[in-house]
Amino acid sequence: MSQFAVTMHRQVRSSIHAAIGELSAKQLQEVPAGFDNNITWNVGHLLVVQQRILYARCGLPVSVDEQMVPLYLPGTSPADWESEPDAQALVAGLLPQQAQLEEDYGAGRFDDVEFESFTTGSGMQIGSLEHAFTFNLYHESQHYGFVQALVNAVS
Repeated sequence: MSQFAVTMHRQVRSSIHAAIGELSAKQLQEVPAGFDNNITWNVGHLLVVQQRILYARCGLPVSVDEQMVPLYLPGTSPADWESEPDAQALVAGLLPQQAQLEEDYGAGRFDDVEFESFTTGSGMQIGSLEHAFTFNLYHESQHYGFVQALVNAVS
């Protein structure tokens, strides 16, 4: 992964955090008419997917609680939750998780790892760590757009 990609990951995460940092827990949890999920789900999804794509597929330990994973996988929604997660705690995790990614990258934790390839839900084959970083950036940018739409709907 290039330093440019690291910087872009930070920019997307920072933009998401800035867009939602002042919202109330109620706004974070609201599922507006016409939407399948809420801001909380999007944030949890980003936290989980980044770890599954970039860490787990390299055999590195993940920083998310394994109990979070089934709540935020593709195809899930807040309608599946038995109780509401702590939305503000999830939001608070966005930037530290990004900082950890940058630290791990800088420390060489991703050097010489064996990457487990996979196919995305849209059929894209991800066969290398470099491709995974690129895909994760695309994925987070896509969800940034969803989050912005949700912010407009709940504000």
